[in-house]
Amino acid sequence: MNKYFLRIGSYGVQGVMTALLLSACAGLPTSGPSGKKVVALSEQQATAAVPEVEVIDLDESLVRKLYQQKNNQSFAQLGEGRASVGAVNIGDVLDITIWEAPPAVLFGGSLTSSGSGSAQLTKLPEQMVSERGTVSIPFVGDIAVSGKTPGQIQEIIKGRLKRMANQPQVMVRMVQNNAANVSVVRAGNSVRMPLTAAGERVLDAVAAVGGSTANVQDTTVQLTRGNEVKQVALEDLVANPRQNIVLRKNDVVTIITNPYSFTSMGAVGRSQQVGFSVRGLSLAEAVGRMGGLQDRRSDARGVFVFRYEPLADLPEQDKGAWLAKGYTYDAEIPVVYRVNLADANSLFWLQRFPVKDKDVVYVSNAPLAEVQKFLQFVFSPVVSGVNSVDNIAN
Repeated sequence: MNKYFLRIGSYGVQGVMTALLLSACAGLPTSGPSGKKVVALSEQQATAAVPEVEVIDLDESLVRKLYQQKNNQSFAQLGEGRASVGAVNIGDVLDITIWEAPPAVLFGGSLTSSGSGSAQLTKLPEQMVSERGTVSIPFVGDIAVSGKTPGQIQEIIKGRLKRMANQPQVMVRMVQNNAANVSVVRAGNSVRMPLTAAGERVLDAVAAVGGSTANVQDTTVQLTRGNEVKQVALEDLVANPRQNIVLRKNDVVTIITNPYSFTSMGAVGRSQQVGFSVRGLSLAEAVGRMGGLQDRRSDARGVFVFRYEPLADLPEQDKGAWLAKGYTYDAEIPVVYRVNLADANSLFWLQRFPVKDKDVVYVSNAPLAEVQKFLQFVFSPVVSGVNSVDNIAN
């Protein structure tokens, strides 16, 4: 009889334990959503409060593309070719000087009784190149100078004067360069830097505004040339001469001081905000900085990176779907990248996957860890009570 009731009792305990396990697991404390819930974000219906989310699994082709995008942020790709800085343009100021050989008469020289004279020097007032690209020369009229070098302008004026002056000689000098400039922008100090035939480079522009006001590792230099915009960390610009390219007319150099950071959450060594250099950080380095994954809690198949990506940077097969929903190329799409660390290949992908500013790196809990939490929750009072009884009995 006692064995019968004991058997019923054991079955009852098992049933109660199963019921408690199913009903209480949802109420256990946790560090975030499970891996299944994160993946299910791509299947949720978008509302005003909950946007659509793109969930992308990391593979070799995707990591290669993201790594290449990072490498494309290089000034060297804009080309090393030097623009014709010495050419005169609208708004430049010219100094023009004319000499005549004796006997000089056109510009005011005089003759002696013997028919001899001295060379006559005539210095014209400084002139700004007009909006039509011309300057005015006495006895000659308007001369088109825009796009020509001072040497070419000298020959044009000399050729026009040969018909009227005696062996004329001409010198043209640019005294103020108002057209070939580079705009250098920095918080608190912005300048227009004139370009010369010496060929000013990006670091010359940085020096023109006094350098960076922040730490070097937090400073990015942005170069805008036409419709192209590139950003390079100041550390890389100093360390790599290929990045320090020659500037061109109308370039815009912007010095940005913005510390980068990402946030680690979930089953990791420590949930925290982690700062890193603007030179960049790989996901492998990020996992190391946040203390790695917790062996007893983490799901190696559920490592996620949350970020907002420009629609233009999404894989080609995904762009069409978002454009059909009414999004534009400049829209930012919530994206979750999933890494399966149970796949040995992922250890190579981690070294190439670039972490961006304001990323959230989340490691989900393993299902077994949730069961262990429940068992500790159920049995810890029993174990502590038994220990108390043993202590009393002793």
